[in-house]
Amino acid sequence: MDNLTIRPVRREEYPAVVELIKRVMLEVNIKDYDRDYLLEYVKRYDTAELAAFADSPDCHFYVGYYDGALAACGAVAPAEDKPGAQEIRSVYVRPDLEGKGLGREMMAVLEADAAFLNADRVVVSASITAHPFYKKLGYEYENGVPVLEENDHYWMEKFPKRT
Repeated sequence: MDNLTIRPVRREEYPAVVELIKRVMLEVNIKDYDRDYLLEYVKRYDTAELAAFADSPDCHFYVGYYDGALAACGAVAPAEDKPGAQEIRSVYVRPDLEGKGLGREMMAVLEADAAFLNADRVVVSASITAHPFYKKLGYEYENGVPVLEENDHYWMEKFPKRT
C-alpha cells in the first residue's frame, strides 16, 4: 500500500494516538458495546495511560500514517496475565479508512516483529467488533471455544513457532 507508512511511535505522537483510539471506540465499537460503558472508558483514557503501556519495557508500539495523517496503531508486548505469551494490543484503524487494508498491514508489521516471531504463543483480547478480523488472520479462540469474557472480549491465540 503506497500511501501507508508504519513505524515505531514517538512520544510526541501519544496525544494523537489517544484521540485515534477514542474516535474508534465512539464511532466503531459503539455498535457492539453499551454507550455509557464506552463514554466512561474514553473519559478516563489519556496520554498517561497510553505512555504507561507504550513506554513499558519490551512493548513495541507502532503507528501507521496514510497520506501523511495518523491512520492506525498497534502493539505487541508481553501479556500481563498470560505468563510467557506475547499480546497483540491497541490495534485501531481510523473509521473513515476501514476496509482499505490498513488493519491487515498493521498486523503484518506486528507479526513480523521479533517479539511476535520469537513467541511460542501470542494472544489478543479481541473486542466483539474485531474478533472476526482476527479470525480471518488465523487467530483461534483460546482452547478452541469462543467465550465472551465479561461481555467484553474474546481471548484468541496464535502459535508463531508452529508450522
